[in-house]
Amino acid sequence: MLTSTYSHSSLLIRLAASASLSLGLATASWAQGVPSDVQAAIEEHTQGSVPIDSISTTPIAGIYQVTSGNEIFYSDSTGRYAFVGGALMDMKDRRDVTAPALEKLNTIPWESLPLSQAIVQVHGNGQRKMAVFEDPLCPICRVFTKFVDQLENVTVYRFVFPVIDPQSAPIARKAWCSTDRNTAWNMVMNGRNIDGREDCDISGLVEILKFGEANNIANTPTVILGNGKRLVGATPPEQFIAELDASELSKN
Repeated sequence: MLTSTYSHSSLLIRLAASASLSLGLATASWAQGVPSDVQAAIEEHTQGSVPIDSISTTPIAGIYQVTSGNEIFYSDSTGRYAFVGGALMDMKDRRDVTAPALEKLNTIPWESLPLSQAIVQVHGNGQRKMAVFEDPLCPICRVFTKFVDQLENVTVYRFVFPVIDPQSAPIARKAWCSTDRNTAWNMVMNGRNIDGREDCDISGLVEILKFGEANNIANTPTVILGNGKRLVGATPPEQFIAELDASELSKN
């Protein structure tokens, strides 16, 4: 599922992937002032998995601009560390150095969630737990709903979060004002139309929206796991289940 990727995603993949193929480096067109061993260092640390077209100096001493195909990244003089689309990569260990700090920055403590305003669904023993902020007109949310409905032994806290389209708000209000909010929201998230009033007390819905704004939740679906980890967008099912299991283990 994660949409919080960097714009140079293909280069990130190449830098982080296991270098099973040696692609060989193209002859670099060196700018004056670039140490001759930078190319060799990058080649060594990436095991030839990143072809280099050119390397040039930058206004920052010891930082070099590297062109690889139609992408650009910045390497230090050791050829081990690179800045790619906002992320600091360790090219030797195939590791995103920025990721742990970014994950910590985006963590939302479970106890801070407005759980009293959630639509709660318990599957099996409900041991694992997750919260999801979802918009009634979000196509990915509807696909995700079908996936979540099949999960076992999990408690799902679903937050009505109409933010992606002006037409989302009246649909959300109808579901919120329903005498059976759980059933109404399930119908909505399965693509069915609902009728009903919109003029009930929506202070709880407003509370959810304010929480989302305060915590920079701008996309749907956004999932918060029991350990506070945030997952945004479409995460592959296997990865999501692994993250869900890990979040439960990390609390023990």
